Amino acid sequence: MPDEIPELSLSGAPLGIAQLLKQANLAPSASEANRLIEGGGVRVDSAVVSDKGLKLEAGTYVVQVGKRKFARVSLR
Repeated sequence: MPDEIPELSLSGAPLGIAQLLKQANLAPSASEANRLIEGGGVRVDSAVVSDKGLKLEAGTYVVQVGKRKFARVSLR
């Protein structure tokens, strides 16, 4: 995990994981986000996301896409 992680704040909790990835600019589109999830390339707080229907409640999460893309997302 890198020392410096970009932080951003999103509203609309609970928010689907694909929409969160799109809004956080970690995926170019919701359909690409779903492909990344299917391939096992998405982690939330170090846990691999396998459910494309996952909805995240309000809170702060460290989201990782692939090996190098990270964001600390505050969802409200």
